[in-house]
Amino acid sequence: MFDIGFLELMVVGILGLLILGPERLPKAARTVGLFIGKIRRTMGNIQDDLERQVRTEELKQKLQDPYATFMDEEERAAAEAKEEARLKAEKDNAARNAAISKPAADPAEQPAANNESKPS
Repeated sequence: MFDIGFLELMVVGILGLLILGPERLPKAARTVGLFIGKIRRTMGNIQDDLERQVRTEELKQKLQDPYATFMDEEERAAAEAKEEARLKAEKDNAARNAAISKPAADPAEQPAANNESKPS
C-alpha cells in the first residue's frame, strides 16, 4: 500500500523517541499497530462486501436472461470450438462413409470398356 523503506522507518522511530520519550514510545507504537490492523481488517471486509455484491448482481443478470449460461467468455469459446470440431468430424465421417458405401462400377461393364479402349 505505502512504499516505506527501512530508512524511513528509522527516521520515524528516532523522531518518535525524541518526541514521546522512551517511556511512552512502546505504548504509542502498540496503539498505532492496533489502529493499522483495525483499518486493514475494515478495508478487507469492505472489499469482500463489494465483491459479494458484484457477484450477486452478475447472478441476477444471468438469471433474468433464460438463455444465458454460467460459463465465462473463455469457457463459452472453448465449448463452441469443441462443438465445431465435433460437427466437422461428423461431416468428414459421413462423407467417408458415403464414399465407402458407394456401389462400385459393374464388373461386367469394366472389361467391355477395357476392350473398347484397346485396339485389336
